[in-house]
Amino acid sequence: MKGIVAVIVLVSFFVYSAMDLITVRYQQRLLYNELVRTQNIEQKLNQAWSYLQLERANLTSTIHINQVMSQKLRMTPADISHIIYIKDSELRKVANPEAAKEQ
Repeated sequence: MKGIVAVIVLVSFFVYSAMDLITVRYQQRLLYNELVRTQNIEQKLNQAWSYLQLERANLTSTIHINQVMSQKLRMTPADISHIIYIKDSELRKVANPEAAKEQ
């Protein structure tokens, strides 16, 4: 009688262990699938980031800025004859006219 009980206990332990192993392997498979999915998302985000960096470099290039300046804003580069030099002393007079009168 004790032998039969021992065999039943051992068989039930092996069945429990097998079921637990199946459960653990299933959870492992789910986690692996989630890892692969997350790595794919990471790769897509890295590609998007590289594209955005390239786009920023193109938009901030001097050539692009000059094109926008001339085409959209209708601006031209300044000639030397259009540049006005203001001395620091003249700038102070304009900024603080009361101090200029005292001098």
